[in-house]
Amino acid sequence: MNIFGFLVVFFCLLAEVSAKCADSCECPEFSSLRYERYDVSYLQFTQLAGCAANATCVNPNNFMMLSGFSSSEIEHPPETPDNFFIVTSGRNSSILASSFDLFPYFGIICEGGSWYATKYPMGIATQSVTGGGLIYTNYDESYDGKKSRISVLAW
Repeated sequence: MNIFGFLVVFFCLLAEVSAKCADSCECPEFSSLRYERYDVSYLQFTQLAGCAANATCVNPNNFMMLSGFSSSEIEHPPETPDNFFIVTSGRNSSILASSFDLFPYFGIICEGGSWYATKYPMGIATQSVTGGGLIYTNYDESYDGKKSRISVLAW
């Protein structure tokens, strides 16, 4: 009977520790990456268990996430600045898009205390070195699965 009692206590403690681990996340709250001057109402955010969340972008035509080639697995193209944007609208922002959940759309994951995008459905955009605006790559399947640390959310 002592072994049975010991096993019951052991499994109860194990279940409690597992439950606490599932509710913790090493990354800051995803919505804290929002550029502070932007209206928070454009991003509807709900923190779920662990690092799971629902972050719905209400105005997707203007939404982008800032990253840098130095914190990304995407190869740095020659003659471009380090920063790049992970975009939702690509070249044709005149076509209205509906709201969507950022986490599955961009494959957002938490790793080592930082948030990363792993999908680039509309490609990336870099700033032109001549000052002519953004240069879009459009979708490039070779980017998918490569991690890029997200530093700022903007719209």
